[in-house]
Amino acid sequence: MSNVVAAEETVSVRFLGGLGEIGRNSLVISQGRDAVVIDCGVMFPKADMPGVDVVLPDYRYLVEADLDLHGVLVTHGHEDHIGALPHLLREVPMPIYGSAVTMAFARSRLEQSGVSGIHYREIADYESVNVGPFQVEFIPVTHSIPGATAVAVSTAQGLILHTGDFKIDRTPVDARAFGLDRMATLGANGVRLLLSDSTNADEPGSSNSESSVGGVLTEVFAENRDRRLTVVCFASHLHRIQQIIAACQASGRRICLVGRSLQRNTKLGQQLGLFPEGALSGLIDVEEIDELDPASVCIIATGSQGEHSSALHRLAFAKDPWFTMGDRDTVIFSSDTIPGNESAVYRVINQLARLGVRAIYPSVRRVHSSGHARRDELSLLITLVRPQFFIPVHGEYRHLAAHHQLAIETGVVSGAARICNDGDEVLLTSSGMAAGVSRSGDYLYVDGKVGDINASVLRDRRSLSADGIVVAALTMAEGRRLVGEPEIFSFGWVHDEREEGLLLAIRDVVSATVMSLNPDQGVSHLKDQLKRRVGKYIREQTKRRPLIVPLVIEV
Repeated sequence: MSNVVAAEETVSVRFLGGLGEIGRNSLVISQGRDAVVIDCGVMFPKADMPGVDVVLPDYRYLVEADLDLHGVLVTHGHEDHIGALPHLLREVPMPIYGSAVTMAFARSRLEQSGVSGIHYREIADYESVNVGPFQVEFIPVTHSIPGATAVAVSTAQGLILHTGDFKIDRTPVDARAFGLDRMATLGANGVRLLLSDSTNADEPGSSNSESSVGGVLTEVFAENRDRRLTVVCFASHLHRIQQIIAACQASGRRICLVGRSLQRNTKLGQQLGLFPEGALSGLIDVEEIDELDPASVCIIATGSQGEHSSALHRLAFAKDPWFTMGDRDTVIFSSDTIPGNESAVYRVINQLARLGVRAIYPSVRRVHSSGHARRDELSLLITLVRPQFFIPVHGEYRHLAAHHQLAIETGVVSGAARICNDGDEVLLTSSGMAAGVSRSGDYLYVDGKVGDINASVLRDRRSLSADGIVVAALTMAEGRRLVGEPEIFSFGWVHDEREEGLLLAIRDVVSATVMSLNPDQGVSHLKDQLKRRVGKYIREQTKRRPLIVPLVIEV
C-alpha cells in the first residue's frame, strides 16, 4: 500500500458516533468530494431513554454533504457496527465491503429491514481493493465474532489504520490469527493516523483467550450435572455458541435454542461452516423441555443484558408458559454487562434467586472472555504500528482518556494524540493534524421511525415518569378574558389528602397569572408564564417538578 503524502490535498476524518458511548460506531473519511464510511452501528437505549428503540449515529451529514460516497467499510457484524446500516442505506444507497462473515450478518440485517439492491463485496483477509480513490486493505483481527477485521485506508495524506473492535488472542477458537506481522509492516512503512478500540483501555494486563472459556464451561457443566442448564450469551457470539455446543456434546445434553436472533444467527453460522458437522443435529423445541429430564437439557438463550423482550427475561418473570424455572435450574451468564445495563441484569439475577435458580456470572467464574483488548495489548499494538498521530475510538469518555494517556506513555508525542467527541472533524495535511469544523454529533432516536423524538421529548418523558403531569385548561375570549374558571387535572403527581386543595390553589395561580399579563402579549408568552409560575408554586409546596401543560382555547 502506498503511504506517500501528497502536499496538495487535505483528508478529513469526521466522527458520526461512538466517541463517549458504547455503540453508534461510525465515521467518514473524505478527500475532496470522495468519501468512504467506516461502520454504521446502533446504541441500545439507556434507562433514561423511555420509549426509544435504538439510537443511531448522526448520519445526516452524509445525506446533506456534497460527497461522492463510495462505500461502507464494515469491520465486523455486531449491531453496534452494522445495526444502523438499514437507516443509512435507505437514504444513501452505496456498496458495503467486509469479510464473508461480516457480509452475511450485514445482508441478514438489511434483508430483515426490507432494504434491497445493495451490492455486497466480500473481501478476503489481507486483500486490498480500490474504493473510489482510496486503496483499502482488510487485516484479520480477533474479537468476539468471527470475521472481524481492521481496515487500512491509503489516502492522499498517508495511511489511516482503523483497528475495529479487537483483542490480541493468541489461541483463537477458529485458528484465524491476528495480523500483527502485517500491522508491524505497515508501521515500518509509516502509519499517519491510528484509530484504535478503547473499550477496555482502563483494564490492566491482557484479555483471556476465547478458547479458555470452553474449559471453564465444561467444568461448570460437570459441577451441575444433575441440574437443567441455561446459558445466556450474545446471539452474534458464534465462537461462544460453538464452545457451549461442545460442552453439551461432551456432557450428553440435548440443546434448545431460545430467541429469534439466536436461532437466526446460529443458522447463519451453520451455513458459513463455522460449526462442526452435525453440531446442531437433534435440537429440541422449547415446548418439549418440561417433558425431559432436567439433567439432559441445555438451553442456549438471549438476554444477557436483562432486556425486557429477551428469552431469559420472559422465563425469569414467567411471561411465557414454556416451562417453569426453579431450584433444579442453573443459569450461566456467559457475557459481560455493557455499562449502563447493570440494573437490568441484576434485576433478572435477583428474580432468578427468588425462584431458587443458581446463577453463575463472570465475577463468580470465568465463563466469559471479553472481545476487547486491555492495556498491555493496546500498548503492544501502538508499539508495532508507531503512528504519527493517534485518536482513541469506541468507548465512554473514561475509556478514551485512559487510551489517550496510554498512547503517550507508549511513545506517541503528546501533541500528536487527540481525544475527540461525536461530531468532531480532524484534518490531515502535509503539515500535520488539525481540528476541522465540528458539527452536531447528536443522537438520532428511533421510536417507531427516525427523528420523531428529540432530547426535549425525552426530558418530558423522564419528567412524566418521575413527577407526573399537571394540565391547566383555560378558555379565553377576545381581549384575553377568562371564560369561566380554569380546570386543573393531574396524573401521576399527588394522590393524598392534599390533592384537592392543591388543585384549587393552582387554579388561583393560573387565574392570577392571566390577570397580571398584558392582553396584547401572545398566547405563547402566556403559556410560558403559566409553566413558570405554576411550576414554581408546585415546587414550593411539594418539592416536586411535574410536567406543566397549559391548554389555552380561544373563542
